[in-house]
Amino acid sequence: MRINLVTPFADKDKAKALGARWDAARKVWYIVDVADLTPFMRWIPDMDAATGSARMAGGSVAPKAPVITQSSKEVAACGCKVLPWDDCDHSVVRG
Repeated sequence: MRINLVTPFADKDKAKALGARWDAARKVWYIVDVADLTPFMRWIPDMDAATGSARMAGGSVAPKAPVITQSSKEVAACGCKVLPWDDCDHSVVRG
């Protein structure tokens, strides 16, 4: 099962060393079929959604919630709440 990680740019080498892979199309680090998720816990925002273990009342399995692939917690140099590699209003060149 694929799990997308919320990995800050500063942690990319750590995630890669642990076996995470880069999805260039989605611009996100991810892992596939990892038996021990412990080393990746800091980058998995919602463990229930990531593992599909959420259950609804009555014992039925809840629909899988999407795993968050980006976060606006990091602040770019201009002060916008975007990841460093994403464009903001200040970094877009207008002609």
